Amino acid sequence: MVSTSYTLTEFLGRSSIPWPALAFAFAVPVARWILEATTFQAVGATLVLPNTKKTDKPVAEDDLQTLKKYKESFFKLTVYLTFTIWAISVSYKEKFLTDTKYYWLGCTKLPCDFFVSQGLYLLYCAEMGYYMQGIPSLIFWEHRRKDFWEQIAHHVVTLFLIIYSYSVNFMKVGCAVFLVHDVNDIFMEAAQMARYAGKQTLCTALFVTFMLTWFASRIYYLPAYIIRSCLTEPITLVADQYNINPAPHLCDLQRAPAVPLRLAPLLVGSDIAHCY
Repeated sequence: MVSTSYTLTEFLGRSSIPWPALAFAFAVPVARWILEATTFQAVGATLVLPNTKKTDKPVAEDDLQTLKKYKESFFKLTVYLTFTIWAISVSYKEKFLTDTKYYWLGCTKLPCDFFVSQGLYLLYCAEMGYYMQGIPSLIFWEHRRKDFWEQIAHHVVTLFLIIYSYSVNFMKVGCAVFLVHDVNDIFMEAAQMARYAGKQTLCTALFVTFMLTWFASRIYYLPAYIIRSCLTEPITLVADQYNINPAPHLCDLQRAPAVPLRLAPLLVGSDIAHCY
């Protein structure tokens, strides 16, 4: 097989972070600060804080913390809803949305050399920028939760997956991964907002919806279609067809030795973490 391995310098050159991702990383906190100070604050204060107009008592610290968490969930819901609509808008006419072999068809070497639309490229930059700023936001901005370190680990792994899949042009399968995660998180954040607002019936309905979409998207569709495709179809549709060595980007389970940079094992690890 023809080798497609890169030297360290070549790989780092390919995996450099695109400037729109850096722009998104700086713009997201600014947009968040504006929204939390205006729209999210106004809505949250109405739904979360007790009515203090008839009393001179100051708002309790616990209520202020609940308001802060409400605004965080409001922001995340806005982000996930925006990303989901964006991902659908750039992929609903694409064949790869319904047939996994189109993640790879048109790729004649590894990294893949096929064309991706500007919309998909910008979506990738936006997701990359969001997770770039997400790590310092967890540390310095957001309410410190019990699963803080798990969230840090999730953001680090997610950011690596996005940067790596961008550098080797696995963006079509990456778009599918975005969709199965972001559409599910909409209901999780909406359920959290309902809980903070004291709307228990709505919270329960949204949480049940979240669980149903979680099982459908992450427990069933992700491993059965996306991870299965990553494990087999790049080998059969690209490496075997064009007589190229898939390492180090993919591992031929029958012939190639284990290599450190593989997309599917990281997706498997991420899926297991979601089950946990």
